Amino acid sequence: MLVVENEPAQRQLVRRRLEAEGFQVELAPDGEAALTLIQSRDEPFDLVLTDLSMPGIDGRQVSETLARYRPSVAVLCMSANPDAVPHIGPDDIPVRVMLKPFSADDLYHAVRDAITRSTDLTSVAEAEIVLAHAGLSRLAQALEASRTTRVHTLDLVVAARELRRIREQE
Repeated sequence: MLVVENEPAQRQLVRRRLEAEGFQVELAPDGEAALTLIQSRDEPFDLVLTDLSMPGIDGRQVSETLARYRPSVAVLCMSANPDAVPHIGPDDIPVRVMLKPFSADDLYHAVRDAITRSTDLTSVAEAEIVLAHAGLSRLAQALEASRTTRVHTLDLVVAARELRRIREQE
């Protein structure tokens, strides 16, 4: 997972808490470094835990970018200001925001919940893709059958015209 936090002490505290629970953690000091790290990896992170309030590219922009380009990555946000918590992402998929300070136990459960929710959404999306593909396959078959019927109909029309022309010549 990736922890994005501009305050070094907070970044290290979160890292220690997560590593104590067995998670592998990488760090980014700001949103720009986070997006660069995310882009450079072949395998996506399971989770990105980002502070909302950072100079430059903030946590909201990191979250929106992930939702657009790496939708399978779970996102969990942190904020010290409960009044500054924005809505992030599509209406039907809210992003969870943890208010600072939080306990190690709260962090663990929020991370597990975010990863589980992301995995569930990925499974639902994959099932929808399979259904859509099956629907498209049926549509393609129906279109081919329709095309074949149109070709046969045109062949019959051409044959009837040809027969009429031959009869008229006789």
